[in-house]
Amino acid sequence: MSTSRLPTIARRLLWVTAVGSLLIALAVTASAGLTVDAEVDELLDDVLQASAAQLAPLLLQSGAAPHTPPPDPEGEVRFAWAWYDSAGRTVRASPGAEPAAWQGAGSGFADRAHWRLYGLPLRGELGLLVVAQTRAERSEARREVISHALLAAMALTLLGLPLLAWRAQQELQPLQRLGERLASFDADRADPRGLPAALGAAQRGELLPVHEALATIAQRLGERLDFEREFSAQAAHLLRTPLAGMDAQLAVALREQPQQLRLQRVRQANQRLQHLVVALLRLFRPEPELRRKPVEVRSLLAGLPLGDLQLDAGPPCLLDADAELLAAALLNLVDNAQRHGATRLSLTAIPGGLRLADNGQGLAPEQLEALRASLQPNQQAPGLGLRLALLVASAHGGRIEIARVEPGFAIELHLMA
Repeated sequence: MSTSRLPTIARRLLWVTAVGSLLIALAVTASAGLTVDAEVDELLDDVLQASAAQLAPLLLQSGAAPHTPPPDPEGEVRFAWAWYDSAGRTVRASPGAEPAAWQGAGSGFADRAHWRLYGLPLRGELGLLVVAQTRAERSEARREVISHALLAAMALTLLGLPLLAWRAQQELQPLQRLGERLASFDADRADPRGLPAALGAAQRGELLPVHEALATIAQRLGERLDFEREFSAQAAHLLRTPLAGMDAQLAVALREQPQQLRLQRVRQANQRLQHLVVALLRLFRPEPELRRKPVEVRSLLAGLPLGDLQLDAGPPCLLDADAELLAAALLNLVDNAQRHGATRLSLTAIPGGLRLADNGQGLAPEQLEALRASLQPNQQAPGLGLRLALLVASAHGGRIEIARVEPGFAIELHLMA
């Protein structure tokens, strides 16, 4: 998977921080709104009480004579009052008041359709003063307070988000440095036990277990590589010597009894085993080394134990390759051809490689496509023959491909990428 498609911790953290800050701002605004709703009502009720207390003496001084206050310059009624006598009849009222709707309000606070009322009994049995404020005025006050709170919260969020993002980036730098040092470590050539020194000390407590785990893995991997190197060196000597001795004894036996087909087959099998053992020991070493040189592949293939297979004549096929590894790969492909009923082989030179085809049973189209898919990177090639050929091609920096032929089967080894 491409690293450009993977979500980064920094990007996800920035996104979570932004969304979280926005949600916090909205939650704070909602909380402030609930608090303000109650406080605004209480504050405006206090204003009504204070207005009634100040207005009552003025009305009593001016008497019951009708008096028309100047109209509201904004043309919108927000506050009104009405004076009722002890019988409940309207004595005086301000413009915009609704005395008929307010009758029977009584002392204290009361609510009507569009008004919040407060009734104040006048001293001396002079009736009741009712002051009122429109509910629209109260709603507007709430909206203004809540909108200001929201704007303040959003402003703080927008101002604080860059600071939070910068701080989060600073805290992620040790993790980023750890990733960069891991990426720059040459795992193909360097001793894995040098990884802890390349990474340095853990810079955060959360990274300490990661450093310790990597140090443990690097130590075990280094010990494993030492064992594999020792095993490869010992196995190469312990296995090749007896196999070579067996081949020599079989060669002597065949000179004494040249018509013994069983001996010929045993010697061919022994030769195949020698090539396979050598190739496996070399390919699976921690640091395989290629011994490239000009190789005439047709002569190399003709000198291998082909059994009953016949190699078609053709022009020379020259390659710059490791002859020992190439011979092992070709032998395994020859075994595959024999198992699928082939009787003839044809070798063709292609740019940077070779093409080996047989006249065997071949594969069905769906099997061929599945086999091609298995040869893609990070896939497991089925069968030792193709697997070994793939390893040999990869060791040369190349690849293998399956060609479409009818009848039979053909494989291409590209040894130079």
